[in-house]
Amino acid sequence: MATPWVCLMYHDIALNEAGSGGGPARFAVPIAEFRRQLDQLRDEGYAGHSLRAALQPGAERVVAITFDDGDTGQFERGFRALAERGMTATFFVTTDWIGRSGYVSWDQLREMRAGGMEVQSHSRSHPFLSELGAADVTAELRGSKETLDAGLGQNTDMLALPGGDWPRRALRHLIAAAGYRVVATSRWGTNSPPPAAAGVLPPVLRCTIQGEPGSEGFRRIVAGDVALGRQRRIREDTLGMLRGALGPSRYASWRKVVLDALG
Repeated sequence: MATPWVCLMYHDIALNEAGSGGGPARFAVPIAEFRRQLDQLRDEGYAGHSLRAALQPGAERVVAITFDDGDTGQFERGFRALAERGMTATFFVTTDWIGRSGYVSWDQLREMRAGGMEVQSHSRSHPFLSELGAADVTAELRGSKETLDAGLGQNTDMLALPGGDWPRRALRHLIAAAGYRVVATSRWGTNSPPPAAAGVLPPVLRCTIQGEPGSEGFRRIVAGDVALGRQRRIREDTLGMLRGALGPSRYASWRKVVLDALG
């Protein structure tokens, strides 16, 4: 790949409009809008594919499509829309949630894999990794990988950080030690062409898609618009300072209260 590339991050694909407030529904994208976005990718000459496909040497005009958490809407609506267009994506699932109400089942994950989708780790129970000690970080990362390896007959080697939260710096080596080669972040930005050498790759930046950005807004995201990227990173840095001061759990609680009040 000769030019920087973009990785999109979705959460739930809603039947109708996205939700409001500070809950998970805030990050949903309505199915009609998701279909429109996929069609826009195709019409503008992009190939929408899994993260692994985007990381292959020589890939051009590929936009990586990823999903976090493993909500049922991702299978019932997201997967179907992708398959209808011959596109693929990477689904990062929280393994303790597999089979719970509102989340994908093992049979659905196997169907998605058979349909060309990639299933990777979003940890075991979706904690803030920076709040855990070494033993618990290892249990989260190895436990999720082992569960997916056994359940899907694969070598799970990608991790999406739950809540975009890294382990403490002194514990970050545990990610590679658990068998992960690729880490997908929640940090906005474009990605450089991957190195040719094997081994652990640089963290993948991902652009969060929520609600209905519209065709022009979506075009700017996919094109890696510099002004938009700068605006988003300033926002992330500002909120990151507050998160660092409060701690991730307290920040998440504060943020939910504020967003619920705003509606």
